[in-house]
Amino acid sequence: MNEAIPLHNLSSEDGSERILDAVWGTPRLVTEPDLKWYLRYCEDEKSFVMRRTPHLLQGASLPTLIQHLKTNVDQTKRQLVLAHSGTSDDGTFQSALELAVRLVFLTACISLSEETFGGDLFRPRWHEAESLTSYIDRVYPRVQPPSLDATPIRVDKLAVGYLTSYARLHLIWTHRLTDHLMLVKRSNRKSLRIFRHPAFLKISLQMLDRNGKGLETSSAAALSIGCLPPSLLKETLATLSLLFPDPSSDLSQTILEKEVIKHGLDETFLRPLPTHYGEHQQPQDALDPEDVRGLYLKYPYWADRLYALWKEADDPAPITLIERWSESRRNPRFTYWCTVVSITIAILFGMVATGLSAVQSLILDWTKLAAGHPDTPTSMNNLTLT
Repeated sequence: MNEAIPLHNLSSEDGSERILDAVWGTPRLVTEPDLKWYLRYCEDEKSFVMRRTPHLLQGASLPTLIQHLKTNVDQTKRQLVLAHSGTSDDGTFQSALELAVRLVFLTACISLSEETFGGDLFRPRWHEAESLTSYIDRVYPRVQPPSLDATPIRVDKLAVGYLTSYARLHLIWTHRLTDHLMLVKRSNRKSLRIFRHPAFLKISLQMLDRNGKGLETSSAAALSIGCLPPSLLKETLATLSLLFPDPSSDLSQTILEKEVIKHGLDETFLRPLPTHYGEHQQPQDALDPEDVRGLYLKYPYWADRLYALWKEADDPAPITLIERWSESRRNPRFTYWCTVVSITIAILFGMVATGLSAVQSLILDWTKLAAGHPDTPTSMNNLTLT
């Protein structure tokens, strides 16, 4: 596990203070202790890319790129490149912009080389005809709730303690918010990706609040401050509370404490995460959803992934040989053939039993005849005389 860089030891060449100042507009946020893991990621991502493209930032420094993004969130990618280079075919500057998106918003944005630090499960590309606002809205869509789906659900099944012990999920911590809650099922392993930077989410919300931006702030207005949409930030923190409820699930908290130590996660995880930021608009905002429609209404950004996760928790896919064999017995085709075989065996046993009964009766009659028994049938006596 990599050791964190103490904030008071960050040198000017690291550029961490300049990056934070460019992102949120105030270097005072460097005093936030839990941002050390975000800064570590920034350094790792930047170093990874620079090793492959050493001249990537020669045309513009990273803070300059970040400011360029924030002040032009409604300009297309092509326009941003053209304004800087005089040509829209500057692949190096495009890659630099994509690096800035990954650092500022912790959002996947594959470059021309298609290589980024840590890899991505969901690998979207920022198209040249898209603005930054359009790109963010596309990779974080708000899903409309199903109109009549009242299938009951239990959100306590979304707790990590239940998911790991009953559904046998393996946890993977990701730097990409775009990979949050992605469930991957392989033949012998199931994994769940969880976003690992809650301090980044909380500080982004604080910055929006300082700038007078409420939860209904548009994507463009939030991006111009260097933050993702506040409703997305709030909802993501709420999903972390679903995964690690406090203090009702001792097992989930125990797992979380071990994961924080093992993977060097934000210490923010060890403090209670509010399930709702801002005011409640209606009574159900304070309650857990009880059906699928309620899940989509409360978590429009993450409902699809939460529902897929709940279905896996409710009926886990088999991964071991015993589980697969047990699962195969639930297949309708298996049930059909079991019925056919059972009926066939029953018929065979019936035929054998009938045959044995006839043979046994014949043997008994012959035995009586041989002994001269008075009850011997006349037909049998005539047969003997003949």
